Amino acid sequence: MTSRVAVSLADIERLRERRWRTAPARRVRSPRRALRFIEEMGFVLLMPISGSELPNMHEATGRDWSVWWDWKQTLPEKQACYYAKLLRNRGVFVSWRWFPQFYAAQAEGRPYWRLYRDGLLSQTEKRLLDLLEERGPMMTRHLRLAYGPRSKENTRRVKHALANLQRRMLVCPAGGSTEGWSHHRWALVEKWVPLEALTAARSLSRQEARAALVRKHIENALATTVADIAWLFGWERAEAGRIVERLLREGSAAAAVVEELEGEVVIPNPWPGGGRR
Repeated sequence: MTSRVAVSLADIERLRERRWRTAPARRVRSPRRALRFIEEMGFVLLMPISGSELPNMHEATGRDWSVWWDWKQTLPEKQACYYAKLLRNRGVFVSWRWFPQFYAAQAEGRPYWRLYRDGLLSQTEKRLLDLLEERGPMMTRHLRLAYGPRSKENTRRVKHALANLQRRMLVCPAGGSTEGWSHHRWALVEKWVPLEALTAARSLSRQEARAALVRKHIENALATTVADIAWLFGWERAEAGRIVERLLREGSAAAAVVEELEGEVVIPNPWPGGGRR
């Protein structure tokens, strides 16, 4: 990144406030507006991630838990969007337009029994997938009891396995209970996601999908770094660097310097607001 433009942090923060719906006049206060926000961004975190600046539902609602708490059940229940712990073990709402890119970038694309045969799934993960294959979508408590006897160790194993299976896009929440401390209903991704979304995902190469996700992330974040991209998606830094270099060559991203930020920063190109020098 040799030729760099200058962008002010104040301009970045002004744009984020508007686009991330954190400005009071643009707050998200209904499921309909939440879905519009998800579709505009492509993917939106449920909660912020410490040390990272990303659009999230908690801040877009004015940090009001009572507004968004049920949306992680009610929006997937209606298949209005996809939801799962996809980034840094945090819940992410994904629009159906951007589901194919996530799936092509993160899923192995093989039947789970082959993954288990090849030593890529634990026994606990295989058991949970078998239960969902045999019985269909199951509430967390029912899945936990079907897995094995009550114990803290079994609860820990199931919780850990479900987090891994979400990240690998093998299972996902498909609605659930909204009473009290709400719980998910779990389903196999291959059986719950609309066929057209899965078909679109299978037409993408992993390289193509990851480049598209990085491009969208730069557009959403407005300013990021190669290290942040690698950390967020859980990729090797060298791979993130190659993708960024490709986007710079294509002209869909630009190298920038922000006086208040350390390191080489990447911004969208064209820049969506004024303030560049």
